[in-house]
Amino acid sequence: MTVRGLWSRSRLGAAVVGVGSLIALSLLPVTAAAGAAVRYEAEVATISQGVVESNHLGFSGTGFVNYDNLVGSYVQWTVNASAAGTATIGLRYSNGTTTNRPMDITVNGVLVSDELAFGSTTNWDTWATKTITAAVNAGANTIRATATTANGGPNVDFLDFEVAAPTSDYQAENATISQGVVESNHLGYTGTGFVNYDNVVGSYVEWTVSAAAAGSASLAIRYSNGTTTNRPMDITVNGALVADELAFNGTTNWDTWQDATLTAPLNAGANTVRATATTANGGPNVDRLTVSGGTGGDTEPPTVPGNLRSTGVTSSSVSLAWDPSTDNVGVVAYDVYNGRSTRSRSRPATPPVCRRPRPTRSPQPPVAACRAWRWRPTSTSVGAARRARRASCRPPVSSGSRWRSSSLTAHATRPGTAPAS
Repeated sequence: MTVRGLWSRSRLGAAVVGVGSLIALSLLPVTAAAGAAVRYEAEVATISQGVVESNHLGFSGTGFVNYDNLVGSYVQWTVNASAAGTATIGLRYSNGTTTNRPMDITVNGVLVSDELAFGSTTNWDTWATKTITAAVNAGANTIRATATTANGGPNVDFLDFEVAAPTSDYQAENATISQGVVESNHLGYTGTGFVNYDNVVGSYVEWTVSAAAAGSASLAIRYSNGTTTNRPMDITVNGALVADELAFNGTTNWDTWQDATLTAPLNAGANTVRATATTANGGPNVDRLTVSGGTGGDTEPPTVPGNLRSTGVTSSSVSLAWDPSTDNVGVVAYDVYNGRSTRSRSRPATPPVCRRPRPTRSPQPPVAACRAWRWRPTSTSVGAARRARRASCRPPVSSGSRWRSSSLTAHATRPGTAPAS
């Protein structure tokens, strides 16, 4: 989810921000659906004994963290997981020396990687990613990378965080069986056996599966078919057909197993998944059903960051403030852009100071806009000049499975001029 508020500035003056340049306020959420990697820039993390720099090439975001050359310097990120599980953590770094700069990696205060090596990347403009896995809790988690030698840590660009979608196995022998029998006379099955369908149309296995929240899930039916003939089955979820005569082709012999997969919507709570034979050969031997996902992800967008305003102006900078956004998971940061270039990034409690851009001959009137994905914003006010008019978002227009940008405009006056009409 990303929400942006765009506005341009009029001539600099008392309690007025900037000159003629376009700035975008971007709200970055802290979580995504399970299985989707989320990037957390180092420059907006908590930094102890290090500094944000941008004097080398190839970094992401607005810069990177240069660790001080001492033991104990660290960067700590707060990340969010939509569900507890095993996370994949990728640390992008650069080490222009020939000496390893190891770091201890802790998750929620627990050491998960002792003196993880961050070897040379040849020069400071070349970046590599070090990847580990660790257990995380549902919700907020802290990940800290701490230097363990007097050289400090490498330059650190960002952390990528991904929690694998939760999976659940449902054995066929424990499901509801109609016109079939549990057997164990072939090799390679899991659990205590498998279901051998009777050779009739309509024989089936039906599982009851659970989903934490409504959403799409991946269904994988592990089966064996020792014949050369396809044994198709209809797959229904909660009585609705989701796969018509799904193919279950031959697996060479009855001791060889493979998965037939599909994606289907699940409701929050209990769901029934039925695999029904559609030919007189019946179905294949079925071992289990594996359900991946179905957590629904984080589908609630953050609110609009409202009341954008200036809190102080000097000859070379502008201090900004706004009413904070709220989110069911949390807000990572607000980005401030000058055109397409990032001007600064601020944590929720730390509004940025923007340096004054070069004056333009024809200052443009301020313009505000907001964007969101699958979201119908209501309204917000944007004020960064002495006088600004209230503005409201127009609902976005549906475009396939996503939303196009919506926008709002507000004209603010330069000092000593009448409000724009």
